[in-house]
Amino acid sequence: MRAAAAVTGGAPRGQAWAWARRILPFVGLTLTFVLLARFVDMKAALNALVSADLAWLFAAAVATLLAPVIVGWKLWIVVRIVDVAVPFSRCWSAVLAAVTLNAVLPGRGGDFVRAGLLADGPGSTSLLLGAVLLERLVDVFTLGLLALLASASGDAGVVPWLGAAACGAAVLAVVAMALGHRVPFKPELAERLGRAARRLSARPGLGALLVLTSLLSWLNNVGVLALCLEAVGGRVPLLALARAVPIAILAGIAPVTVGGIGTRDAALVALLARYGQPEAVVAAGLAYTALTSWFLAAFGLLALRREVLARARVARTQGAA
Repeated sequence: MRAAAAVTGGAPRGQAWAWARRILPFVGLTLTFVLLARFVDMKAALNALVSADLAWLFAAAVATLLAPVIVGWKLWIVVRIVDVAVPFSRCWSAVLAAVTLNAVLPGRGGDFVRAGLLADGPGSTSLLLGAVLLERLVDVFTLGLLALLASASGDAGVVPWLGAAACGAAVLAVVAMALGHRVPFKPELAERLGRAARRLSARPGLGALLVLTSLLSWLNNVGVLALCLEAVGGRVPLLALARAVPIAILAGIAPVTVGGIGTRDAALVALLARYGQPEAVVAAGLAYTALTSWFLAAFGLLALRREVLARARVARTQGAA
């Protein structure tokens, strides 16, 4: 009887937790914009966005379309580290499909779906999941590195400390991945998940190329935001943007809002407060979100449909066999 009560009592608690996880990002999104409205004239920010220069926005859209190409190349590099042969076209398609999922999932959870989209069988899924996790950690490292490099001129406030913390946390996480196979719990699975991290030091050429490609992808994001800022009439030094954007992107990774909207904008306003253009910064941040999330997500829907159909065909073939 007690066991039955525990089971029946656990189900409602599990359902409540599942609902809380679904609702939390939307609650966080609302709260961050309520807080932003206390420090920023949101009406003026929206007016700046509506009256944005279309030529600059078009340039930002072109730069945005370049992003999945760079990230697809980065994904192709990281899967090569674990010796999984995947063509670049599939990597690019998986990246676009993940963009669509990231538009609605907190914490960029869609990125980890790439492993399932690229896997050709159960054995490769864990390897690819480890590769994608390594890619995410390298991204955190290069975001911190970019913030540190852009802070070299001095007078950067807390940015160098945040950048150094991001780099250190990423390195520690990669080391933990590499040593994961030594834990007694499911060592075989841990070995496959950590294989990419262990092979990183054995393949320094691919590792260096992975870091450089990741750095290029984030520089492209800085360029997109700079073009959006020009479109709404903002004037912020490019070096200041290169310091602020990586930290804002890291803030947007926190799984408390939808697609990082709100937390990313609040971080940008705080980090660029000295330039006295909060309305232009918010307007540029909203344009950046519209391009990097919703604009790309429209293309990603086609890629997601293609990948889902391909997975369904594979499942039917395996079922028939």
